[in-house]
Amino acid sequence: MRRLLLALALTLILTPRSEAANYIAYISDSTSSSIVYWLAKDRAIYKKHGADLDLIFIDGSVRGIQSLLAGDLGYSGAVGTAVINAKLAGGDVAIIQSQMNTLPYFIVGSAKIKSPEDLKGRTAAVHIPGTSADFALRLALNKIGIAYKDIKAMTLGGGPARLTATMTGQTDFTVVTEGEKIQAEKNGLKTIVDMAKFKVPFQFNCTATTRKYIREHADEARGVVFAMAEAVHFLKTHKEESIRVMQKYTRGVARDVLEGAWASNAELIVADGYPTLEGLKQTLEIQALTDARAAKAKAEDFVDLRFVDEIRKTGYVSKLK
Repeated sequence: MRRLLLALALTLILTPRSEAANYIAYISDSTSSSIVYWLAKDRAIYKKHGADLDLIFIDGSVRGIQSLLAGDLGYSGAVGTAVINAKLAGGDVAIIQSQMNTLPYFIVGSAKIKSPEDLKGRTAAVHIPGTSADFALRLALNKIGIAYKDIKAMTLGGGPARLTATMTGQTDFTVVTEGEKIQAEKNGLKTIVDMAKFKVPFQFNCTATTRKYIREHADEARGVVFAMAEAVHFLKTHKEESIRVMQKYTRGVARDVLEGAWASNAELIVADGYPTLEGLKQTLEIQALTDARAAKAKAEDFVDLRFVDEIRKTGYVSKLK
């Protein structure tokens, strides 16, 4: 796998920009973050819709957006916070499709942690700033009444790395999605906070590209959005095939963990790919407290809805079998 990732990275570096744009990046190897991308590629759904794309892994939405803006990708998985930050900084980026419109996160940690308030002063395995995992942890701590500076944050990256660090005792707690929560509890950790109870509208998994790329490749961009909708339908209606694809990309995660992740994905992923404008609006309101640029922005500034609007108007999802 290391050789494969190195080869893909070298290909991105050595390939002329016009060809490198034929990549679509997924930004997490978590069981609950990238299944739609995996299915769309493995089932040749992208190609069916005229988007013959190569799939590549880039760890974290911030890095994915950076590669997108550098012209190394045509499309990248992302979360709303990363798109907002890039756009506010002047980046030509827009969300064209969504998968999850809420925060499907849990804080899990050592059995020694007796209550959410007991997280104060403890070591947390965290993701890089601007990712959904980072935002979720900060939001959860805020709800509990703990300042971020009052934990000891150790930046480790994606969900599997954070979970491993917590299970081995390198850190006291971390933030994970459904499949990793099941894995955590099997290995002696406890669920400390269920963020689903907060019922926060949030732009979680989504697909981003640049407006320039849409202008120059409108048919392909349309194909990507329609392909993602078909992949979501496949996920919801083909459990066993979907789990087999998850097994391929997560490399050895236990069957019961994958089943839990599939059930969560099937419930939470939106069928028509429509982003949550309310979630983007609320994120902007939070960021406006510390960033004046966010106060002047509107949720609509961060999306291009032409293709998901078409999906809704044509009733495309209802016609899938």
